[in-house]
Amino acid sequence: MSFSLPERVTLKGPYFIREVFERGVGVEGFISFGIGNPAPEAIPVEVIEKAFDEVVHSNPMSLLQYGPMQGDARLAELTLKRLVKTHKMNPEGQGLIISNGAGQLLGLVPITVLEPGDEVYMDEFTFTSAINSVRNMGGKALGIKTDEHGMIPSELEKAAQSGKGKYIYLIPNFQNPTGITMPLERRKEIYAIASKYDLFIYEDDPYGEIRFAGEYIPTFKSFDTEDRVLYAGSYSKTLSAGLRVGFLFGPAKVIEAIQALKNNTAGQMPLVTQKVVAKVLDTIDYDEHLDNVRKVYKMKCDALLNAFDKYASSKVHLTKPTGGMFAWMTMPAEVNCDDFFEACMDRNVGIIKCGAFAADGAGEGHAFRLSYTVPTVEEITKGMEILGALTKEFCGE
Repeated sequence: MSFSLPERVTLKGPYFIREVFERGVGVEGFISFGIGNPAPEAIPVEVIEKAFDEVVHSNPMSLLQYGPMQGDARLAELTLKRLVKTHKMNPEGQGLIISNGAGQLLGLVPITVLEPGDEVYMDEFTFTSAINSVRNMGGKALGIKTDEHGMIPSELEKAAQSGKGKYIYLIPNFQNPTGITMPLERRKEIYAIASKYDLFIYEDDPYGEIRFAGEYIPTFKSFDTEDRVLYAGSYSKTLSAGLRVGFLFGPAKVIEAIQALKNNTAGQMPLVTQKVVAKVLDTIDYDEHLDNVRKVYKMKCDALLNAFDKYASSKVHLTKPTGGMFAWMTMPAEVNCDDFFEACMDRNVGIIKCGAFAADGAGEGHAFRLSYTVPTVEEITKGMEILGALTKEFCGE
């Protein structure tokens, strides 16, 4: 039997992240700034172990049979309470979905709201799965130019004038891959354009709780007066990525449609991980835990920035994140970034080419993503010394 796959499922971006991982595996002394995993020392292992023990042994049959499609009620209650109290979101007319990590939502939202040919506007460099999930539904992922404050409103409006737009996908806090945080004034400008052209805003905020510098900036959802913001969050970056527990908060009508589709495609997600997260939240002081996570991430980010300032060429720019997991290194336009990447790999330092995150899929650009969460401070310093020396070799002092 011979058959062809539809174009929408074959148009994928370059596998630059996988390339770094595969080439670094088993290499002694390899230092990877490529993997976007949470810092191991920020995961509350003992608390999670105890929660698993209590959950499994208290009522095992509640975990071993089918459960409610909408997920664990206690986890939903605790999540909603935090969204309202801490992030000042209005619960009136809203609904909440518990998901298999925030990643599941990247597929559920476009499959629910998109028609083939619909446009989705996103930063010119953004999270790879967000790009591919739009393409998978026959939608068009359009990269909008950004500056040091994120998506440029005037560029967004030019694109939206096509009348084909459905939603804007944004990671406004400590964006992946650039580490940029969008100021409040810019957020309000983006919201006004969404209102003018009747667009959803998909606010993806997995890193929002990991602010270690600067002042808190209100979420889009906190000033959403028109029911056009879907807010996605996750416990992956604050508790454990492996538990795969996320959530989506937004207008009840949309949430109900997404929940129905989720029921018919993915069914019930495992209850045990949801109940473990709920148990952890009931057991610990979550804000105190977050303070510890922030200290770890700040220490590692500071190590990265300090080593860059000490060792790197003055002609290379590195963003200065105020939270999250990533920084974005931009090279001069005349530098051959493929050669630079290979030189880094030859010296056992892994970084990710910007093409992995290009919304247009072209893979062009002169930047690299660096994640500082997994390596130790000593590894960060050593890796940045090697990388810095290479920037001087390729770009000059």
